[in-house]
Amino acid sequence: STRFLLLLAAPALACIAVGSANQIQGKDKPENGCSRVSEDSFHRLNQSSANPPQRSPVGLGQICKNSYRNTAALCIGDPRLAFRNCSLCCACRDGAGITYFDATAPNGFPCKNKGHDKCNSRGKCENKKP
Repeated sequence: STRFLLLLAAPALACIAVGSANQIQGKDKPENGCSRVSEDSFHRLNQSSANPPQRSPVGLGQICKNSYRNTAALCIGDPRLAFRNCSLCCACRDGAGITYFDATAPNGFPCKNKGHDKCNSRGKCENKKP
């Protein structure tokens, strides 16, 4: 009977483990050449929450937020590394402070700063000639 219960519980535990592994854990300081973000940056975003500014860090922050474990967090995305290697620097602030992590730049995001190279859906920079 114990074996039967374990057999039934195994798929549920596997799903929980996979779901947890897919959530971004993040770090308390930036890595891989990403910049540190101040609390003041998030305060400026909050001041215009009714009519958010249409700037790159805000739009890319939405991509970061979709990858983050806390949907109530406010996120900022920094595209500087994405231009080189399709990796988006993310900083998200929730009640626990600021968490830093990398996310894949959006499909079609320009990379390598020359020609017609674009990030693909797998986060790789490839030449997309017109």
